Amino acid sequence: MNRITKAFALALSLLCALALALPRPALAAANPWTVTLGADLNAEQRATVLKFFGLTEADLASRTVITVTNADERRYLEGQLPSEVIGDKTWSCSYIQQLDQGGIRVETANLTYVTKNTLYNALQTAGVEHCNLVVTAPFPVTGTGALTGIFMAYEQAGNKLDEAKKEVATEELVQTSQLEQTYGTGVVELVSEVKNKVNQATKDMTDDEIREVIRAAAATRGIALSDADLDTIMNIIKQIQSLDYDLGAFSDTLAKLNELVNQANGAAQQAGGFLASVGAFFQGIVDWFIGLFGGTPQNAVTQAQDFFNSLNTDVFKLDGAQ
Repeated sequence: MNRITKAFALALSLLCALALALPRPALAAANPWTVTLGADLNAEQRATVLKFFGLTEADLASRTVITVTNADERRYLEGQLPSEVIGDKTWSCSYIQQLDQGGIRVETANLTYVTKNTLYNALQTAGVEHCNLVVTAPFPVTGTGALTGIFMAYEQAGNKLDEAKKEVATEELVQTSQLEQTYGTGVVELVSEVKNKVNQATKDMTDDEIREVIRAAAATRGIALSDADLDTIMNIIKQIQSLDYDLGAFSDTLAKLNELVNQANGAAQQAGGFLASVGAFFQGIVDWFIGLFGGTPQNAVTQAQDFFNSLNTDVFKLDGAQ
């Protein structure tokens, strides 16, 4: 067997072996486009929201449309917020493109309390993966009910979410949004870091160990948490720790992927021109694997650009945009 043939066989066998070893990702829905609309929108508000999404009523025929009611929101928010804060009307809307790779990308408009960062964190906790989405309302709202429509859209497409994870995700969204009002965006990053560290641990951490991780993450960001707020984060983390997450194993597998891809690249360099001619083929496979672990394959970047560029920001500016 000559050098080129050996190199090709090595690269192919490495990627095939990895394909057999890894869990399969959740595939995008047959119809990946979902629009959720608050049940209390009037005709003018509905038209305005659709215009922001870059859609017309005719476009909805090719998209899944879900109406979200106040009863739907209360299913998750009761016990998390006072009844008067939840209210008796539902205005939040979302537009979602489900994918089979590329991670989660979130934008918001007209949300005054929930941010895209707190929403992103909560979606990870709930088990949502691989989608582009935007959440809005026809006028400024807190956004605390934003998760409800996203959960409904994700499950309508056949992606069952664990009920306990949805409940914890909702609590995380409410609590971290409140913390962000006090401490700024850094506290959202803090919670994300602690979640990852606790779930990558080889055993359940004790309360004291979790507190030390929280304190260290806070100190790194110059955040002086009150005892009460430290306990709030502690409670969220302990609930997440009690659920079935496997983030540590995902991290290990991604490291293994990088090692194997480097071996394949080395083989390609030795072989020269022949493997270069099939480089695009292997890049497609690598992109797919990267997408399994929240990485950013090039086609996912393009899809995200197309999705967010389709929004009509003359109607509503994205939150945080200048």
